[in-house]
Amino acid sequence: MSVAEAPLRELLEAAPGPAPKRTRAPRPSGDLALTLGVGAATITAVFPITRLIAPSWLLAATLVTALVLLTGWALRRSSLPAGIAVAGEALAWVVCSTVALGHEDALLGILPTVGVVQDLPRLFGIVGTEIVEGVAPVTPSHEFWFVLVAATGLLALLVGLVVRAAHLPLLGAAIVIVVFTIPQLAVPGDPDLVGAVILTAAILWIVRTEIRVRRPGMEMGPVASTWATVMGVGSVVVALILTPLVPLSDAVGGGIGRTSSITASLDLGDDLRRPEDVEVLRVHTDAPRAPYLRVATLTRFDGRQWAPDGTTRGSLDFASVESTAPVEERTTSIEITRLTSEYLPVPYPATKVAGATGAWSANRLNRTVVGSSGTNSLGQRYLVTSQEMQPTREQAREIMPRGGGDIPFSFSVRGVPEITNEALTLPEVDTVAGIRAAALEAIGEAGNAYDALVALQSWFRTDGDFEYSLEAPVEEGFDGSGIEAISRFLEVRSGYCVHFASTFAVMARSLGIPARVVVGYLPGEDTGEDIDDQSVYTVLGSQLHAWPEAYLEGIGWVPFDPTKSLGRPTLLSSAADSAGAPTDGPDATAAPTPVPTRTALEDRGDIDNPTGAARGFDPTVLLRTLAIVLGALVLLSIPAVLRAVRWRSRLVAASRGHAVAAWRELQDLVIDAGSAVDESESPRVFAARLTRERGVPAAALDVLVAAIERASFAPPSTDAGPDLARSLRTVRRVLLPAGRDRLRASLMPRSLLIRPRVVER
Repeated sequence: MSVAEAPLRELLEAAPGPAPKRTRAPRPSGDLALTLGVGAATITAVFPITRLIAPSWLLAATLVTALVLLTGWALRRSSLPAGIAVAGEALAWVVCSTVALGHEDALLGILPTVGVVQDLPRLFGIVGTEIVEGVAPVTPSHEFWFVLVAATGLLALLVGLVVRAAHLPLLGAAIVIVVFTIPQLAVPGDPDLVGAVILTAAILWIVRTEIRVRRPGMEMGPVASTWATVMGVGSVVVALILTPLVPLSDAVGGGIGRTSSITASLDLGDDLRRPEDVEVLRVHTDAPRAPYLRVATLTRFDGRQWAPDGTTRGSLDFASVESTAPVEERTTSIEITRLTSEYLPVPYPATKVAGATGAWSANRLNRTVVGSSGTNSLGQRYLVTSQEMQPTREQAREIMPRGGGDIPFSFSVRGVPEITNEALTLPEVDTVAGIRAAALEAIGEAGNAYDALVALQSWFRTDGDFEYSLEAPVEEGFDGSGIEAISRFLEVRSGYCVHFASTFAVMARSLGIPARVVVGYLPGEDTGEDIDDQSVYTVLGSQLHAWPEAYLEGIGWVPFDPTKSLGRPTLLSSAADSAGAPTDGPDATAAPTPVPTRTALEDRGDIDNPTGAARGFDPTVLLRTLAIVLGALVLLSIPAVLRAVRWRSRLVAASRGHAVAAWRELQDLVIDAGSAVDESESPRVFAARLTRERGVPAAALDVLVAAIERASFAPPSTDAGPDLARSLRTVRRVLLPAGRDRLRASLMPRSLLIRPRVVER
């Protein structure tokens, strides 16, 4: 370069770059899109609350949300300062909430006064009482209705503020995901898949709009799109995967949400080992005592598990029972208080169910009632007409006499409408032979099917040295109702109702007698109340039970209860009893329905004592809760970990003289601090803007600028490595000072979502 050219070059380098043009204000259409996204996310997030509270408040909440958000949009469209728009939204929320409250002390009915504010503690006290004492779905009082409407509007205001003012769309997404998930944790049931999909779309829309419209100079690249999608789909994951894993039965307190649940299975962990010791239903009946209430029957057995019957469905009117035994008609009124299930408990054999609301249908083979998807038992009140069979011991002994061979009894399902071949089917495994041998030993010389079943019941309860226990079954993996579990149960002779019931049913089948397992509730306890001169019985979640049934030709399905120390064994009365002749013993009953005794209920081991004994500590609940919390924390920490790794690796590269790595880290630090990075700016113009707008020391930036320029136009050098690393640390301290800014940038780094771009001028 000539001497004459040197001053000219210095002049050009010293001259300031072109003055940056003012970026365009956010387009109204983009702001409206963001407003609509926030509104859609808010309403979708609160919709699952209708599981807990009747949805009479939802329309008003939607209207308040729309008025609050549209007020802010209109003020921003008028080019007013952002603070005025936020104040306008807050004022709109106050006015709408006051109108919803309808307090007599409100000024002109639209503005709160001191009297209104002073009355709020009383109002919240009413709402608190409804939450604690109410049973989902609660019909809200006016005060509760107001709180829900006002809270929804406040949620919309908060989410909009987080997204717009703080530029944290992912934080706003986290807020609505939490609101969306909590009601589904409170009341068990099918996850809200449709709502989760809508919420996902709304979250993706908010993130995309906020990045592309609200902050000119930044755009969403492939990495940004990926992270936004992960956050949006997270709502679906939380709703569909994490929600069912939360151990609600011990975690949820009283009031709304504290319900018991039951499924048509013999899954010990889900239903029978951890039931809620709360009242699940109330019953009053014209029968002489409270009935057993069945939820489902399980006939299909493949050797591994019992499957619930559920193929044939029809109306809630059944045909009368075909039986040679005398039959008495009974009516039973049932009110579901805290049972969340797709099944309605009914006495057997039901002939008609009236009064249930929703889409319910009946299985004619087992006379149970099941709901379609979304139909729930909670809050149902219905009347069941049923028939009580009253066969005599002599009648039962006349049918199904014992024959010869390994299978002593013979039964054909042809022409019997309420039974299928599945009631006799056993898996073809060697273990069945051993079970049959045990059954033959238990029944001894019984000459007919009835006596054989009574002998088998007695063998379990008194003669076979069995014990009722929860501890023994879970040792060595013994937990279930399959053939292997049954064989193990017969060895250790210790188990709970599932093992007694499933083993009895398999033994009966091995003898040629049709049998199945029933899941339901023991009869309740008398409350001392009367309705229409009928005693009212309360049934607790802790009275969930399983028992077997056997089919006696000409009589029908007869229940037995082989579970030791629980209930009363089935023993039919003699025909001579009606004439005053003595019965065979104190346990004889006039009907085949077993009745639990007070002592038996207190001696149960698997189900919490309904008399009020304290629950033991269950470490599995704690471990599962900790695992879920830890998993959530791990997922939330992924962005921070990735950003920390990127910072450390680039700092190491910079210390070795890698100018490009140092420059990319400088750009990411600027993005994390909330500023735009324009790729059309030269390094010197970019550095000058950082010094002017953000106060970054020029000396630190000069080192980075010189290094990137040298890397672009000259051979690489490692001499400036230590200076590059020191400069990056200096820039980080200035842009992200220790404290709230550093914490925010670490937990939710924008640089993972946003890449530098060329700004349109």
